[in-house]
Amino acid sequence: MVRVIIPLLLLVIAAAGFSQAGVSLSTEIQSIEKSMEGQGIPDLQRHNALVRLAQLRQLSGDIEGAARNWLEAAAAVPGSVDDQALLNCAYCLAAMGEWDRASAALQPLLLRYIRARFLYISINAISTGDLTELISLTDNPEYSNLRAEIFFILWKISHTASSERWRQRLLNEYPQTPEGLLAAGRSSAIMVNPSPFWLFAGGLDSLALISSGSSTTTNAAQTSVSHNSVSVSQFTDIIRLQTGIFSRQTNAQAHMTNLIRSGFIPSIEQRIVNGNEMWVVTVSAGADANRTLSELRTAGFEAFSVR
Repeated sequence: MVRVIIPLLLLVIAAAGFSQAGVSLSTEIQSIEKSMEGQGIPDLQRHNALVRLAQLRQLSGDIEGAARNWLEAAAAVPGSVDDQALLNCAYCLAAMGEWDRASAALQPLLLRYIRARFLYISINAISTGDLTELISLTDNPEYSNLRAEIFFILWKISHTASSERWRQRLLNEYPQTPEGLLAAGRSSAIMVNPSPFWLFAGGLDSLALISSGSSTTTNAAQTSVSHNSVSVSQFTDIIRLQTGIFSRQTNAQAHMTNLIRSGFIPSIEQRIVNGNEMWVVTVSAGADANRTLSELRTAGFEAFSVR
């Protein structure tokens, strides 16, 4: 079994803005939650408060709470979705080992954000043991700014011989990055702002992973394989549940907001139907389409399966 050994304690507050001097995280969290209890709070103010709560909960180690707040922030302003909040939600879900939900959160972001594709491909590599697509990113100039992170993930999930090769590349090519310092065994020298990547890397510490040379897996790992066997190049073939079709984009976005507030992670796409421009809202079917369909209907949303 391959494990990543980066504890969340490596998260160091390196800049102002994440915590006020002399105020504990729990006190600040409680203060923000209390400020949100009143009626008539402007949408943007509520969004900013939820972002702050998510950041503070990440620092406190409450990754589940952070994921919930990021998802709420994504839909806090009616008629729009905060992509960055949704991406941060996906990283927190990955840190919890919620591979299927993390992948679902990434679906509407894959075409627009390199970091979303990096996380999606990393999840697939970790859960299946197939490193081919992740390795291909190392020579892709589009991912050059993420290369140290890519090397780091490959170092931690490869089998023994390849693992050392990726560690050496980190040492030789990116010695002063946080990943390079970890490869050199200098964790005490790392001081970084909290970021979703570190939560993701730290989350792997408690998860059994499949190495590319391993022939055995735990039941949990086998479940992850069944949930995430689709590569990023095939993501358009994932079964989705259509929950609405609208002639106006603003109405589709409002529908997305309602879905997110009910705990679902939707996406929107433009289609031409009978010569007319339409906006379709879907939700990933996940590992159990019947269960997801039932949950949607229980929440008051009609849906049917599409590809």
